[in-house]
Amino acid sequence: MTQKKRIILEVISDLLFLIATATFFAVYWARRNYPMDNCYTVYFVMSSDTSGHDSGTALSILFGFVIPAIVSFIVYRLALFVLRKRLNWLSSKVLLNINILYCAISLICCICYLKAWNYPKIWYEIHKDPVDSAFYKENYIEPTVKSPENKRNLILIFMESMESSYQAENEGGVLPINPMPYLTSLGKDNINFSESQGIGGGYNIEGTCWTVGGLLSKTSGLPYYNPFVKKDGKLVCLPKATFLSDVLVNDGYNAVFSIGSEKQFENRDTVMESHGYVTHDIKWYKENGKIDPDYQVFWGFEDQKLYEIAKDELNELSSEDKPFLFTMLTDDTHFPHGFMCSSCKNLYDEQMLNVLSCADNLLKNFIEWAKEQKWYDNTQIVIVGDHNYLAAPKNNFMHDLSSLSAGEVESRRRFMNVIINPAVQLDKQKQKNRKFCSFDIMPTILEAMGYQLENHGAALGRSLYSDAPTMIEKYGVDTVNSEIMRRTIQYDALND
Repeated sequence: MTQKKRIILEVISDLLFLIATATFFAVYWARRNYPMDNCYTVYFVMSSDTSGHDSGTALSILFGFVIPAIVSFIVYRLALFVLRKRLNWLSSKVLLNINILYCAISLICCICYLKAWNYPKIWYEIHKDPVDSAFYKENYIEPTVKSPENKRNLILIFMESMESSYQAENEGGVLPINPMPYLTSLGKDNINFSESQGIGGGYNIEGTCWTVGGLLSKTSGLPYYNPFVKKDGKLVCLPKATFLSDVLVNDGYNAVFSIGSEKQFENRDTVMESHGYVTHDIKWYKENGKIDPDYQVFWGFEDQKLYEIAKDELNELSSEDKPFLFTMLTDDTHFPHGFMCSSCKNLYDEQMLNVLSCADNLLKNFIEWAKEQKWYDNTQIVIVGDHNYLAAPKNNFMHDLSSLSAGEVESRRRFMNVIINPAVQLDKQKQKNRKFCSFDIMPTILEAMGYQLENHGAALGRSLYSDAPTMIEKYGVDTVNSEIMRRTIQYDALND
């Protein structure tokens, strides 16, 4: 064998080893750090715009699989140098064949570890011909809305990964202590819908269980199922669906969506701006002098700053002669470990408990401030978790801390919901023993504001102010999941 050919074989062999090793470490890293079991969520997130990710991901990737792969390669080359002095048969050609086999084994292991065969199936389901859905025919309600005489302002706070399950075990939660006593007290003193007699929340079903899925489903009554289409060269989201913001903007409201991260991540800008919102994200706040141009922590800037900016936004909106819809999305409680800002205290050994406690205090300061404002009496505040915490094997603080079994922990997990200062009050008993999901949030918010909905419904959602059974109460979680995670003529029609 010529020297040139031997070098080529060595380079190819080294590349195969490096690719196989890096792939194995990358898959192991992803499987340990991300909720890879939910294949629909993974598929939809990866097929959306993923630019603008949090600053910690790059370091996690570096230490999670880039450095381990490089170290493994160095060890491999050193071992090869020693072995070749003792094993004459370990030629470049033999080594190449070994690494081809290693690459194949690594690929098979990774496919099995990720259950990767699900992703071609999901792609096929999304792109095959739509079916005529009896489920949509029977249950979809085109929102028909009658406005109240008094148009109430609405502050809608999406708290990242916020669950009612963060309460103590003896309160119906899953933790040994309650790091969010203020939020719990808000649920007790105001309106909180629950499956039990205590403080609780809604089911985290398919098509709703990550940030943009939660935003979309809770403001439209619909699941996230390939909801985007290009119109005149511009990406839009379900243009024929009626969202909460469509109802209010058409009724004369100003609508602002405020976030401390980049709006294009997961196409959140497309979802919100397709339905009447003006989005103010970290780039907008930097351009308008609210945030230093070089500032960047976690996903953008922390919630401590977001709440202060929200106060300025609300003061400006309240000075207009129109009612307002102000929606904000927090970030600090994002998995895996949340973000500790300068106001957070180290009260617990587990960082997520400290972050949750800090989020509770920030929320308290904001709500107490809002109550002192002139516009408060005519303003409804809704606090809702965008989705449940995205637990993974390496990042599951609830399982780590709880004395309950893993199955019991999962059975108690629900997203949080609180309605403060509604136009329409509701008896405590009517708030309890309800099974619901994200679809039911939009019609519930509207009826709390005094809007009247025909049949108390919007899309697949039902107002929890009414006795109308929700999709979860009518069919159960498993049936609803199977019906909404397929391509239908009715859902496609909302994108025509």
